[in-house]
Amino acid sequence: MKRFLKRYGGFTRCAIEERMAYKAGFLMNGLFQLVGILVSIFIWRVLFQEQSTIQGYNWDQMILYALITAMLNATLNFRTEMGLSEKILDGSIASDLTKPIDFQNMSFFHALGESLVEGSISILIIAVTALLFVDLTEYLVPVRMLLFLVSLILAFLLKFCLAYMGGLMCFYTSNGYGVVYLRQVITDVFSGALLPLSFFPGWFQKLSGVLPFQASVYLPTQIFLGRISGIEVVWTLALQAMWVVVLWILAKLLFRFAVRKVTIQGG
Repeated sequence: MKRFLKRYGGFTRCAIEERMAYKAGFLMNGLFQLVGILVSIFIWRVLFQEQSTIQGYNWDQMILYALITAMLNATLNFRTEMGLSEKILDGSIASDLTKPIDFQNMSFFHALGESLVEGSISILIIAVTALLFVDLTEYLVPVRMLLFLVSLILAFLLKFCLAYMGGLMCFYTSNGYGVVYLRQVITDVFSGALLPLSFFPGWFQKLSGVLPFQASVYLPTQIFLGRISGIEVVWTLALQAMWVVVLWILAKLLFRFAVRKVTIQGG
């Protein structure tokens, strides 16, 4: 394990240094995120003026749902995913393929470094916003927070797998932006990033339930809000872990096929 971390940890440090070298860039990302959060809060405030709950969510729960969703989306953003796509499209991935390392592991640890920087400012913004608009007393339960942290880690791993496989699609097309954007739209809709899945019709909820996307956003928020508890939390974490394993393996297989295709086309 020590040797493994020593081999790939450098990619995390490199990614952190790259992000920190452009402080204005990630500070602007933080500003845009803050504006988006405030707009969302004001919209929900208008909707809650004439009712105390919407689809079973009260004011505090709805705002916390929006904040947690924003945090999860910030940890692996559009720029991170486009980085992989650009490597494939401009051919710079060739140098990575000649290195005695696993490309998927390298991509993960690089994404981890970027996410630590982006996520740190996101957490700060969201924490301050939550303190200003929400009563957190009933939600900051130690055991629940620990389970939520585990769920967050699994959600990040799952989001990486989805983004990584989306990026690998650029082996088959030159439209990297379109592939990444389509992947994000599909993920946002089926993960509950736009609205809680309980807001959608029953058939849509059932469809989302058999797909991996809900495990990246909707399920972690349900743990934090205490809307699932007891043995259901254990099953939720197990479901997240299962999807991480399945998608990680599928990503490796996809990469092997993609590289083989490139080799054949190259002669």
